[in-house]
Amino acid sequence: MLLAPFWMIGARGHALVWVSFAMCAAFYAATCVGVFEIVKRIAGFVPALIAPLVLIGIAPFAWTSLSGMEVAFASALLAAMILLLLDQNPTGPPTKKLIAVLACASLSRPEAMLLVVGLTGLAALQRAWQRDWRSAAWWLSPLAAPALWLVANKLFAGQLFPNTGVAKSHFYLPGFDWSYWFETVGTLVGKLAKGLFWDDKSPLVWPRVFLVLWLVGAVRIALWAKSTRRYLVGAILVLAPWVLMFAVIASSGLWAFQNYRYIAPAFPLLVIPVGCAVAIPLRRFGPGVAIAHLLAIVIVSVLWIRAALPGLRADMKMFAQGAMDTNTQVVAIGDYLHRKLPDASVMFHDAGAIAYYGDGKVYDMLGLVTNYQAGIANHGPGSRFEFLERMPASERPTHFAYYPAWLGTNEFYGEVLFNTPLRPGFEPRRMVGDGNMQLIIAVWDHVGTGERPLTDHPGWAVVDRIDIADLASERAHGWRGAQGRRKLGDPTAKWSHVAREVGARGLVLDGGRTIRGGTERLALALDPAKPTKLIIRTGGQPNVPYQESITQPSRLDILDDDGKVVASQPLPAPNGMFVEVVFDLPTGTPGALHTRAPGPYRVFHWFALQPE
Repeated sequence: MLLAPFWMIGARGHALVWVSFAMCAAFYAATCVGVFEIVKRIAGFVPALIAPLVLIGIAPFAWTSLSGMEVAFASALLAAMILLLLDQNPTGPPTKKLIAVLACASLSRPEAMLLVVGLTGLAALQRAWQRDWRSAAWWLSPLAAPALWLVANKLFAGQLFPNTGVAKSHFYLPGFDWSYWFETVGTLVGKLAKGLFWDDKSPLVWPRVFLVLWLVGAVRIALWAKSTRRYLVGAILVLAPWVLMFAVIASSGLWAFQNYRYIAPAFPLLVIPVGCAVAIPLRRFGPGVAIAHLLAIVIVSVLWIRAALPGLRADMKMFAQGAMDTNTQVVAIGDYLHRKLPDASVMFHDAGAIAYYGDGKVYDMLGLVTNYQAGIANHGPGSRFEFLERMPASERPTHFAYYPAWLGTNEFYGEVLFNTPLRPGFEPRRMVGDGNMQLIIAVWDHVGTGERPLTDHPGWAVVDRIDIADLASERAHGWRGAQGRRKLGDPTAKWSHVAREVGARGLVLDGGRTIRGGTERLALALDPAKPTKLIIRTGGQPNVPYQESITQPSRLDILDDDGKVVASQPLPAPNGMFVEVVFDLPTGTPGALHTRAPGPYRVFHWFALQPE
């Protein structure tokens, strides 16, 4: 919203990048000034000099603030929120300025929204306890902004969370259960605590000293809050950074993502207690102590800056490396599209610069800017393949802008129009996904090759089918498969894959899954007055990346809803070819069925055939 007016008045192409950089730099500086003012109000002028200095020395905060992301914007709003809270009366309604800042902060980052909800809720409860209902209502008024945003997500994207949340949140990932969540959150909390406050590779300078100072400062803030009766502000100053970081871990776990991008807004809040920790009650001592205190702070500050410089230099180089790589790949492809293919429809994987510089029709396969797509991407290559196969011809992209290996299948790739190999780097840390993003013509000659049984069944017609890994087909048939419990770090390729067969039947492509727990649930539309041939397409390769190896034959039982076995057949071990196994179901068999096998097996399709 802030960048759009500049685009409207002509800041196009690289010009908007400089607008973004200037805006981020202004918010970065405003955050440092805000931190200074907060500490000055609580602990005095000299300690207030320490806090922004410590913040400037945190290299990832500078990197994320100046990289065109929302970090500096959210951080500046959080600092402004605390400053306004310091002036807020402990009773009565919030000021109009505070209402506006709270509303904007709630939209700046999802975890900031959580913080605002908690803050406004506590303030409203306090006013309600005092029976000041009008003030309580005013404290809740900033929540109108996130409420409208959530409703808009529901209306336009199909879920309350934004698309980013669906793409990266624990709760939307296949294989999720609460035992995974508790285990993952516990593991990541430990890693975050160690990584920030103990590890020598911490983004914080002198992390263990930082932790000690933070603890001392937190106690001082608590005592200050008690003496001034500003309990809400004190709680925010001490708890807010932990709320922001835990919210990231609890929702997505990506706390170290893109150089600490997701927890970076917590850094300014962490340094506020550190600044408060170095304050001393100067009124109790003479001028000599005050001078010694100031001298000690100056010496420590010089040592601190010296210790921070290597990290700052390294992140400066990574910043420059990232700018070069972005221009080499996604910006170059966007320019190419704008110049030579203005009418192209391009499918990519989370590459916004292609959309911006290309200024044409795009489809984000990851789903960050394309609604209803993130869930498909989470389910892996097989689901992506099935989605592309199902797309109406009029909606199919004309080109892919992709790292070739990322799609999971290359049968939709035609001629490569443009290559973007990376230039030699000057910094080993690079933010790109691969070495050569390509602009490729999309070819749709191979869709539908596995949509019918591979052998003829004279006199029998397909009355229903479940295309496994096609999420729409699975939902329509109430399909459930025991694919196993999720583990921390599982790739999307664990949940589906694409199998290929080239033989007498020509090229056959089909997406499928590995049923690790040996059970499925099916709901097929059958005529109970007729017998049924139920066909499973299985086989494929015995060894598939990120899937269990299957080298032994097995046996598959078909059960009705009462648990009665209605058919049973052996499943051969995969040998590289598709195999279709037929189960003869008697007349009267219901469409709601279960499967049972003693071990894992692969499934690509279910077909239900009945007499014509």
